[in-house]
Amino acid sequence: QSELLRKKREFEQRMRKCNEKEKELAEKQQKIRESVVHFEKFVKENDVKRARAMKKERDEINACKQKEQEIIALRQELQQQSEKKEQITHTLNKLLVYDAYLERLLEYSEDFHEVNDILRRHATLQASNSDLGASVEEGLKAAEERRIELNTYMKDAEKKMLLITSKIAQYQQLSDQLRLENEKLEQAQLYKESQIMEKKREQGEAKMAIHNIFSRCVTIGMSKPKENEMKKVLDFIQQRMIDLGDICRMKDHPEVREYMKSHKG
Repeated sequence: QSELLRKKREFEQRMRKCNEKEKELAEKQQKIRESVVHFEKFVKENDVKRARAMKKERDEINACKQKEQEIIALRQELQQQSEKKEQITHTLNKLLVYDAYLERLLEYSEDFHEVNDILRRHATLQASNSDLGASVEEGLKAAEERRIELNTYMKDAEKKMLLITSKIAQYQQLSDQLRLENEKLEQAQLYKESQIMEKKREQGEAKMAIHNIFSRCVTIGMSKPKENEMKKVLDFIQQRMIDLGDICRMKDHPEVREYMKSHKG
C-alpha cells in the first residue's frame, strides 16, 4: 500500500513537471509566434518606407534633369543674345565710320572748313537722302536699346544660372542623403529577413527532433496520433516516457524478479 502511494506521488510529481514543461513550451511557442508577427509587420513597414524613399529619389532626379535642361536652354538663349550683340556692335561700328569720314574729309577738302559746312551742304541734299539718314538714326537708337537690353538680360541670366546651380547642389545633396537612407533600410531589411529565417530554422530543428523522438517511441500495433498534430505528439511522447520509466522501475520489484526467474528456468 505504501509503495503504491509512493508511486502515485512520484507519478503526480512527474505529471506536474510535465505540465510545467508543457506550459513553458506553449509560452515559448507563443512568444515565437508573436516575434514572427512583429518582424513581419516591421518588414512590411520597411518596404513601405523604402518604396516612399525610392519614389522621392526618382522625383528629385527628374527635377534635377529638368533643371539641367533649363540651364541648357538658357545657355543657348545667351549664345543667341551674344550673337545678336556682335551683330549690333558690328552695325554700330559701320555707322561710326560716317563720323570719322567727315573729320577726315575736312582735312582734304578746300570747300569745307568746318563740319557744319558739310552738314549744311548735307541739308540741301537731305531731300534725296532722307531715307538714309532715318535709317542711320534708327540704327543707332536700336543699337543702344539692344545694348541696354542685352546687358539687362545677361545680368538676369547670370542670376538665374547661380540660382539654378545652387538648387542643383541642394538636390544632389538631398539625393545622396536619400540614397544613404535607402541603403540603411536595405541592410535593416536583410538583417530582419535573416532573423526570421533563423527563427524558422530553429522551429524546424525542434520539430524534427520531436518527430525523431516520436518515431523511436512508436511500436508496431500501438495506437498513435498523426505527426502533424504537434500537441498530441508531445503528449504521446510524454506518456511513452512515463510508461518506459515505470517498466524500468518495475523490473527491480521482487515479484517481477521471481516471475522472470521462474520463466527463465
